[in-house]
Amino acid sequence: MDTSKKQEANKLAGTWRLIEYTDFDTLTGKATYPYGEHPRGYFTYTKSGIVNLNISAENPLRIASDSEYIKPLTLGILLDNAAGYFGTYTIDEVNSIVTHHVKGGSVLSYIGTDQHRQFILKDDTLLIGDPAFKIGKRVLLREE
Repeated sequence: MDTSKKQEANKLAGTWRLIEYTDFDTLTGKATYPYGEHPRGYFTYTKSGIVNLNISAENPLRIASDSEYIKPLTLGILLDNAAGYFGTYTIDEVNSIVTHHVKGGSVLSYIGTDQHRQFILKDDTLLIGDPAFKIGKRVLLREE
């Protein structure tokens, strides 16, 4: 398939607003919402193959401006409130898998790795997660 046809077939291209970020505890079978029930964020997929994800908690971490550079923060505290990464992506249309080839970002363990995600696209709603949506699910709406 030539590049122009490949780009036309890329239904993920565009900006998607995050409306749900759910993880599932495999021991208890219960859903958890690490960024709150109404997280903020965007996933952007360009036609040329660039991916950029930014996620923020429903209630962002509040630090007074006079102490924002002196209050000790761990990476865990920061990632509990916001995370993001960027890189390139490829799509396996047959198996509905998008692979994020992570080049950088705040999720240090992802840098230099390929993150495979199952996806389901229904109209202007995109679901992304593990292959059976048993560990995690992200729900996004297409932005104009």
